[in-house]
Amino acid sequence: MTKDSIALLQNYIDEASLIAFFGGAGVSTESGIPDYRSPEGTYSEMEKRDLDPEVLMSKRYLLQHPEDFFERRRREKAAKPVYPNAAHRYLADLEQAGKDVRIITQNVDGLHQTAGSRYVLELHGTDRYWYCMECERHFSYEELAYDERGIPRCHIDQGIIRPAVVYFGEHPDRRLLEKSRETIRKADLLIIAGTSLTVNPAKNLIRRFNGDRVVVVNTEPIDTGKLPVDLFIQHPIGEIFSQLEVNQPKSSRR
Repeated sequence: MTKDSIALLQNYIDEASLIAFFGGAGVSTESGIPDYRSPEGTYSEMEKRDLDPEVLMSKRYLLQHPEDFFERRRREKAAKPVYPNAAHRYLADLEQAGKDVRIITQNVDGLHQTAGSRYVLELHGTDRYWYCMECERHFSYEELAYDERGIPRCHIDQGIIRPAVVYFGEHPDRRLLEKSRETIRKADLLIIAGTSLTVNPAKNLIRRFNGDRVVVVNTEPIDTGKLPVDLFIQHPIGEIFSQLEVNQPKSSRR
């Protein structure tokens, strides 16, 4: 990382009319949330214990082994609270200043919204609310009531209440995917951060970009296919964004 890279990124952001920020798990690691596919990531840790994440994190497993599924969820929630980091805050501040920033995230933690961002497309759903699998009533995590087996149940029909997350074996909402494609297509600056780009729909969505500049901020190099990259910064995203300024968009300067 050099001062020249930071200055160039600042210039790209200041000049852009519409910024599409495409983020993955690496955006939230500086908030204390493990990523998935790094050596210390959630998937890697499961595989070290001869566990298959695609089995344990699937709708089928939820239905067949609900006690184990929700016990693991409770252990995750019992960890220390997490808060937005510099990356989340910078994007929210940029939008608040009048810049058109549109976030497409593979994360389910809701930290972009907590930071204040108002345009967030969550490809893999969200952990901010849960819903009854029978009647689809919505619940916050704090509202959950458990039966004697430790399974959250709806107080109306006793249906299982699950997170509004897209698990293995499920598909993202088609309307959300189309909105994500349109967002990337319209943007003149695409920032790809904290993602391996190894799974769909992530690796296909970026192909829709027809704008001016592509920036990748990631701790490891990634394959963007035929999409050319104008700037690659191999560094944690929060540390990079903490060095950027929130400047008033040119169209609104006087």
